[in-house]
Amino acid sequence: MKRIAHEAAKAAASVGALLIAAALGATVWSTARAAGAAAPPVLQSETAGVTPFAGLTPHELTYSTMDGLTGGGIRIIDGDTAKLVASVYSSQYANFAWAPDHRTLYVSETYWTLGNRGTREDVLSIYGGPTLSNEGEITLPGRLISDPKTHTFALSSDGRYGYDYSFQPAPAVTVIDLHSRKVAASVEIPGCGLVFPFGERGFASLCADGSLAVADVDAQGKYTVRRTKRFFDVMHDPVMDESVADGRSGLAFFVTYDGWVHPVQLADTPRFEKAWSLEQAAGMSAATSRGGQITWRPGGQVPFAYQRSRHRLFALMHEGPPWSFEKPGSEIWVLDARSHRLLHRWDVPESAYLVAVTADAHPLLFALSQSWLWVMDPDSGAVLRATQILTPGLVRVRGE
Repeated sequence: MKRIAHEAAKAAASVGALLIAAALGATVWSTARAAGAAAPPVLQSETAGVTPFAGLTPHELTYSTMDGLTGGGIRIIDGDTAKLVASVYSSQYANFAWAPDHRTLYVSETYWTLGNRGTREDVLSIYGGPTLSNEGEITLPGRLISDPKTHTFALSSDGRYGYDYSFQPAPAVTVIDLHSRKVAASVEIPGCGLVFPFGERGFASLCADGSLAVADVDAQGKYTVRRTKRFFDVMHDPVMDESVADGRSGLAFFVTYDGWVHPVQLADTPRFEKAWSLEQAAGMSAATSRGGQITWRPGGQVPFAYQRSRHRLFALMHEGPPWSFEKPGSEIWVLDARSHRLLHRWDVPESAYLVAVTADAHPLLFALSQSWLWVMDPDSGAVLRATQILTPGLVRVRGE
């Protein structure tokens, strides 16, 4: 806030100086004109130095803010320069996703008529164009409001449908037709949460008994939900809600608090592959939930990122006891998701809560703490550049 106030004071002083200079110039010119002096040359008009938003580029990162003083907001940073490119207003605890064209931003958010009370309205806001201006809203029957969770809102891989996790009052997923801008269906998923789209219109959710709820749709647009077998131990080592899922291929990596990776190929009939341990991949004993065991474990707010083209899983890791999953990562581990081998271990300048990697031919790795963004080389771990940021909530990059 001090920095913001200081910048505002500087701007006000600059405006005041310009006004004084303009007044003095007008007085001098008036005197000179009375004396018969020649008129001053006409200056060319200046053009604004703002570059219109042409679409999210491969190296740009988008994150939502969690600063209690400034409220919500979504910011776009150019990874090649670590400079702010654009910002979009949002409510607090909003979730967002980019359309496949990388030019349209969908924001799932909630407002009250009196700020923090009054009549509640849940909407899916749409932003686009050269200034990312608002292009309308779609009224939602409800949405989950909690600390930011990546998988409470998602788009189908072709961008036709949006999926919003909600309570109405039962757990449900609202399916939105983004072409017609209407709610297409509300699919109840009792005892389950979050949403992981697959295929053209299907989605899966994690359930409290350790299974998946799989929702597929028929030709008339009616959804049918069924449960799979249990694939993780919900009592002793549940999977983290910030696990990763690749919407294009349908491959998901559900990672437990102790670092066990459960690969699942999402489909109408999901395929569950054998689980493997992050710690064992590093040549250590597997972590357990036994009290007193201090070992390396995954943790943070968004602790995993997946690079599809190279089958690499990036994980924020820290040393700690069982159930320390909220602790940020002091290291980034890079693992081969096919051979289950640890490729690299890199220190982070300041323990990071969020990680992301771009999907282009020359990728960048991003690590975010509560106040810093580091742009890193995903092959060497070298820090290429850094910038201060507001406290981040969620993070997305092009190609997710």
